[in-house]
Amino acid sequence: MCDRFGSCSNDETCQLVLRNRVTGMEKVEHYCKAHLVLRVWEVERDEELDVVDATTLRQSSTPS
Repeated sequence: MCDRFGSCSNDETCQLVLRNRVTGMEKVEHYCKAHLVLRVWEVERDEELDVVDATTLRQSSTPS
């Protein structure tokens, strides 16, 4: 799993939500775009997990 800020590829960070088909529990993982594609490919072949959502996280550039 990439770090939360996606510094492994200097690309946008994506949030992936997965659901365990057996327990119904969901978990959230964070990846850069490149690693997200690989992880989704892995999950599609996993009989215990479903992809619930994949979202690009945007960092706010607006000063507070």
